[in-house]
Amino acid sequence: MSRPDEPPLRAIVSFHRDEEGHWFARLECGHHQHTRHDPPWVERPWVEHAGGRRQMIGYRLACKKCADDAPPDPAPPDTGDAR
Repeated sequence: MSRPDEPPLRAIVSFHRDEEGHWFARLECGHHQHTRHDPPWVERPWVEHAGGRRQMIGYRLACKKCADDAPPDPAPPDTGDAR
């Protein structure tokens, strides 16, 4: 459970790519969050492979947009490469 001063945790429900080809997670709340593998700053090698993304379905990420009471993001286009 998150503390009051931390963004709430939301489960990943799917993955999609943005216009630049970067992966982002669609969270259960309807918000999107980039999940880049950008060493040395961000280590997420699992996002580069379909199996790694599938294993992360259900994993909970802190959602800053929920903390800011932002409306859900628009649904991503169906690009055929989700998950």
